[in-house]
Amino acid sequence: MRYLSCALLIYALCRVGYAHHGSDYRADWKNCGQSPPYVFCDAAPADVDEKLWNLMLQIDAQGAKITDLKADFTQEKFTPLLKKPMISTGTISIKGSAALWTTAQPSPTVMRIDAKEAKLFFPEQKVVEIYPVDQQLGALAASPFPRLEVTKKYFMFERIAAKELSPDADEAKHLALRMKPIDAELRKHLDEVSVLLEISSGLVLQAQTIDADGDRTVMKFSNIKTNTGLKDRDVEMDLPPGVKITHPLEGLGGTPPSSREKGK
Repeated sequence: MRYLSCALLIYALCRVGYAHHGSDYRADWKNCGQSPPYVFCDAAPADVDEKLWNLMLQIDAQGAKITDLKADFTQEKFTPLLKKPMISTGTISIKGSAALWTTAQPSPTVMRIDAKEAKLFFPEQKVVEIYPVDQQLGALAASPFPRLEVTKKYFMFERIAAKELSPDADEAKHLALRMKPIDAELRKHLDEVSVLLEISSGLVLQAQTIDADGDRTVMKFSNIKTNTGLKDRDVEMDLPPGVKITHPLEGLGGTPPSSREKGK
């Protein structure tokens, strides 16, 4: 079962576009970590020089000012099994500890994730799948804005050329980081995460993950708007009547549901 490192750094969540109902991708949501267009304390890790760490702290402070966010996303998944990447597009809304990913293409999918669980809604099948968030990585999953004091417990950081991630990047305006997991469980599923950050805003503009199987996923964010006053209802799923609620991991090590839900 793979971890989703989604954004910042953990860009993981970014696989929502490929979690088609009935496919193996839906299993990826177990133990999902979160976070997108943001990044990320104190003492620098041993592998980071003081100048870079101070810049990371500066970006972290900018990200801390973000209370909600809306953006468009484009995800490309590259795998040796396919000649062309799988591409999905949609929108993301984030408020507090909840993130709502709405994929429009290639097939409609909605994912809501918070510190406790990830819900995947497949409108065409009228099915919702619920997966518990792994408690071991609860500190990462507790907010879509993971802070450096948390992420440094799970990753080591290396600065790379910003143009390595985007030819249009400006080294004076952007910071690119390659992050290697130091957590043993993460290393089983994730090889590395690379992120392109806007220094002035603390936003993640692009993120890339390479998993243990060598598959590469690139997530790009655009039309990013922050602190627009999103309400709690803006990051809730709007389910139609007759939706079937399922817990695919129940009995397989997942947390048993407290009750059987029905679509409203």
